Amino acid sequence: MRRPQFWYGLSMWLVSFVISAFLIQLGSLIMSDVPSAGKRIDQSAFVNSTQLASVDAQISRNQDMLRDNANATEDARFVLSSRSLDYQNQRASFENWISTRSATQSNDQNPEVVARVTAIEALKLKEREAERTIEDLAQAAMAQNRSLQELEQQRRDIVDAAVAPYQKALSAEVLKVFLLRLALTLPLLLIAGLLVVKKRKSKYWPIYRSFVIFALFAFFVELVPYLPSYGGYVHTIVGIFIAVLVAYFAIKGMNSYMQKKQSEEQKPEAEKRKHIDYETAVKKISNCVCPSCDRPFGNPKPRKGSQTEATVDFCVHCGFCLFDRCENCGERENSFFKFCGACGVPSSNAPM
Repeated sequence: MRRPQFWYGLSMWLVSFVISAFLIQLGSLIMSDVPSAGKRIDQSAFVNSTQLASVDAQISRNQDMLRDNANATEDARFVLSSRSLDYQNQRASFENWISTRSATQSNDQNPEVVARVTAIEALKLKEREAERTIEDLAQAAMAQNRSLQELEQQRRDIVDAAVAPYQKALSAEVLKVFLLRLALTLPLLLIAGLLVVKKRKSKYWPIYRSFVIFALFAFFVELVPYLPSYGGYVHTIVGIFIAVLVAYFAIKGMNSYMQKKQSEEQKPEAEKRKHIDYETAVKKISNCVCPSCDRPFGNPKPRKGSQTEATVDFCVHCGFCLFDRCENCGERENSFFKFCGACGVPSSNAPM
């Protein structure tokens, strides 16, 4: 390959990537302006708001009752503590008074003793009333907690009932987004496939190649990440389809290639040379591969430097002439060389 051709090919690859980059940027702008995401799906939209509001109101009232009960219980405990202290002080005072007074009358007829005992019993009754108040409040708090648990369970059931329709709507939205992106991406893939098939040998292929790169980017970046997954079925089916499609075209292409090669092997050598590209043939022969049947031939032996040269002149598989000798000086040269490398005389076997 000529040096200008090498740099031209490299620069055309660079041009292809630059054009594809601009196409990708344009595609991103289009995708951002298209309402592909649709409306945002929120699970709260599928909850029965009436039932939820009713249950939330009951829960709020129940929680207020529990707070009031806790405050009342705190007050009742303070009252109980105060009454217990009054009772204990009165009882201790009575016992001290009994032990120190001088008995002049019988205890059962002593009015002061009876009054003191009555006062102590009254204090004990008040202490018991405070204890009953706390017990009633505790019983009410237990009933309120049970009611609150039932209400919270009802609330969870109402929220859980919205999961199924939410998942269904979310799957539908994901499918819609995927189909929209597929509608924008699939035509690009079809056009890219047609360009590869029809324009591969065109002199404007670097421009077409940039569109192919853009289409592949759109497929793998803009479409594949949005591929919906219904239990993995879609991914699996798409994977099977792509694998079968690749295998089908690979088998078809190989069979076509083998038939073409078999058909070419029946043609005269002069006709074969007309359809073999000069640069391709020179490169293949230098790599010890027959340019006619694409099979390796002979055993290469070291040549000057790091290059190699085959020891055979004809392909051992199809009989194609690989090396011949110059009619002027007899130097052994590649049969596709247009001029002898030793004397510069045009080769008679080289394709024109």
